[in-house]
Amino acid sequence: MGRRLLPRNLPELYAYSIAIEKDAAQRFVELERFMRDTGMDHIADEFEKIGREEREQYELLVLGTSGRDLPTLVGWEYAWHFMGPEADKVAEPRNARQALMRALDVERRTQSFYIDVAENSLDDSVSAFAAEMAADEQRHIVRLEQLLAREPEPQVTADDELELPIRS
Repeated sequence: MGRRLLPRNLPELYAYSIAIEKDAAQRFVELERFMRDTGMDHIADEFEKIGREEREQYELLVLGTSGRDLPTLVGWEYAWHFMGPEADKVAEPRNARQALMRALDVERRTQSFYIDVAENSLDDSVSAFAAEMAADEQRHIVRLEQLLAREPEPQVTADDELELPIRS
């Protein structure tokens, strides 16, 4: 069985962070669009704010690392932490709760990655940067959890019941 790959130095962590933050920003744009289309502007506004923060984080990383030789990552190098390539194949949310849960999944997986790096890196500067990034993700998680707590459970229809997994 293969070993997990974690960034060993700051250039590697920067390369991971750039890819992660760019992906997160795009996901929040998509979730914001969904919420606007369904008329849930208060949630769309929060997705827009978090997406903007993710984009700004991405842009700061790109600006801060310009001129540096960062390693080129291929998908499998960080897919292990994000449940592999299947994590990218998700159905469109059908309601606000699903959209919020999807957003929480993105933030929690990202935070988990940064915590893993912070706790397991042998380089203090890598650990410190990863811990700072994990704390940033925690702020997003708290905001999203507050929104989710206020969002009512959707009514279950007969069609929805057919889609539920059968438990043995």
